[in-house]
Amino acid sequence: MRKKEQLAVLCLLVATLGLLALGCQPQKTSEDSNSAFVTLERKDDGYFYGEIDLSQMTHTQMGEEYAKAIVTVFPDYEKHVDSMLKDQFDLLADAKDKIGYDLNFELCTARATDIQSNLQAEYQEEIIGLQTVFNYDQDILGDGRISQNEMLVYQLFGDVMRPTQCSGAAAFGDASATGATIVGRNLDWDLLQHDDASAMHTVLYIKDGDQSLVMFNILGSLVPISGYSDDRVFVASLDAETMAPYPDTSDKKSYFFDYRYALENSKTLEEAAAYLSTESYTMNHLVLMADKDKAQVLENNIGSPGRGLRSWDSTLQPGITWGIKDTLATVNDFRLAGNYATPEDDPIDDFRWESYRNNITSALTTGKIDVAKMKEIVGYSGSDGKPVPSGAVFRSDHIPSIQSMVIRMDTLETWIAFKPSGSNPLKPTYVEVFAENPFTE
Repeated sequence: MRKKEQLAVLCLLVATLGLLALGCQPQKTSEDSNSAFVTLERKDDGYFYGEIDLSQMTHTQMGEEYAKAIVTVFPDYEKHVDSMLKDQFDLLADAKDKIGYDLNFELCTARATDIQSNLQAEYQEEIIGLQTVFNYDQDILGDGRISQNEMLVYQLFGDVMRPTQCSGAAAFGDASATGATIVGRNLDWDLLQHDDASAMHTVLYIKDGDQSLVMFNILGSLVPISGYSDDRVFVASLDAETMAPYPDTSDKKSYFFDYRYALENSKTLEEAAAYLSTESYTMNHLVLMADKDKAQVLENNIGSPGRGLRSWDSTLQPGITWGIKDTLATVNDFRLAGNYATPEDDPIDDFRWESYRNNITSALTTGKIDVAKMKEIVGYSGSDGKPVPSGAVFRSDHIPSIQSMVIRMDTLETWIAFKPSGSNPLKPTYVEVFAENPFTE
């Protein structure tokens, strides 16, 4: 039999076997194109929406294909990420006298390298996948390119540079119009010179069986700044300063990547909180958490005996009150009794705390809190968008609220106000990102 005939028989045999195995989806090899499993589009409402079918790829392939999709859809991506990093490091250089040392790119790269080595293997592989595309051979901030080190620092931005402030609120149980939790969350971000983050708002849906999740972040990031799982567990990160020196990073994990791990591997809020409250991180922080039935705040003050979950009826530090049944709020400090108290030289937290107390109390005088009322609560901008003295929680000052979201945890109906690039609106404009549960196929 000649070679061409042999090839024809072989092809027929392969085709026959394929028909017999109809309905079975083979795993892609490294030579195959995975573009069918990564989609990304730029929405008219001011954000990118992506879907990644991680069940069809290795984690390295996922990172590489996500990077390729970004380059295709947003050719200016490298310029924006590089600009954002440069602006952030310029800001840190200006503040080096205040923080006591020079937090430069080389130092942050060394810290990020330490933390990377402690990540779960699958997340390390995803970063490697991104770095196969973003691999410029020089670490030069401001050149419009992304090196492998710059991509690593970008992925661990919050762990090594600390960019956010934030606040949030929730109503559940008897305070909720639905009886289920309605949560609101504001992501506040330093207003850097070129406002690049506002050009890269992203909603990323990762499909991976019972580990599926939706992340709200900045384009190319692999972690949830805010996010929820298919088990309806919600997490959102908030800054909480303690003025402590930056610790040794050799044994530290990434709290942002651990948010993702908790969402992927926990079935309940309690299970996710238990995991996040036992790990060692570089930064103290807060985690606004919610499920269908409640909301709580994990006050993650590393090493403090007061580290733990705060509920609506928790005992608070002396002089601090809440007392509104089945509601919750959080700003950028620790309020649990026994936890560290931020030095009282910055009134921003107290003004916003009182705004949440007053506005939630006022909303309940006219009935229970629904999605519309929660938009008003987290969208409260005071008289001028400044937390002092008007008590704005939706901020328009030098640390504006760049993402403000309201979510029904029973249906996962999701509304987000995305700050436009180059503009700081006094009032948020919410767009419906999901009308219903995105995990329902």
